[in-house]
Amino acid sequence: MERGRRLQEITESKWMDVIGVLLVLVISFALGFHKTIRQDLPIGIFSTFGAAGSMMVTRLVTKRNNIGNLIGLLTAVNSAFVDYYLGNDAAFLTYPISFLGAGISYLYWKRRKDRIPRKIDAIYFINIGFAFVLGIALNYIGFTDFLRTPLGDNTAKFAITAIITGITYSGILNTPRMYADSWASWQVYNILKLYQNVLFGNIAYVAKYAFYLLNASLAWVVWHRVRKGRDYSEKTN
Repeated sequence: MERGRRLQEITESKWMDVIGVLLVLVISFALGFHKTIRQDLPIGIFSTFGAAGSMMVTRLVTKRNNIGNLIGLLTAVNSAFVDYYLGNDAAFLTYPISFLGAGISYLYWKRRKDRIPRKIDAIYFINIGFAFVLGIALNYIGFTDFLRTPLGDNTAKFAITAIITGITYSGILNTPRMYADSWASWQVYNILKLYQNVLFGNIAYVAKYAFYLLNASLAWVVWHRVRKGRDYSEKTN
């Protein structure tokens, strides 16, 4: 019991919030990524502070704090803007789903005061199947300029982005129902995002997703403990 309590205290601690945000900011500024310009726009600044905001969203959701979903509405808009100017041609087609998902999660969580995670069921797998179909379709439309041109040199970017989008949508569609096993999916997502952001040259996000690997592992364990009735946290918002 004491080990479980300690693990939850670490996972939901404020110092992990601070470490995550500082990690993104310090590395980005140290490498000069904040100076990145695309089409005369300060994309590096938007990316760096957007990554810090997204980090707080993940940390708050980890603690089952609904404010994280609310902030997620803003970070979805920023991420679409940044990804598009860094080479993701389908960003403005795919990120609206992230925006809607954050909004739906906020409304669902607001009605669930206990915020007890649940185990997987049929709806969990139905959401995953629908997520991948939607992710592949939207990315193909975006990377082919609304079906007007072939993929060509964008084939590699399309493939990795479509897979990442499918995993992302899986998490987004399952977040309102608070499945504990969604965190296992985010592990795969984080590994792929590391590769994608190396491909796009987005250094700020590389640091962010490395931290997310650790966070998702801890969250998976803690959410399952909470689901089984072993919750040592204070009341969530």
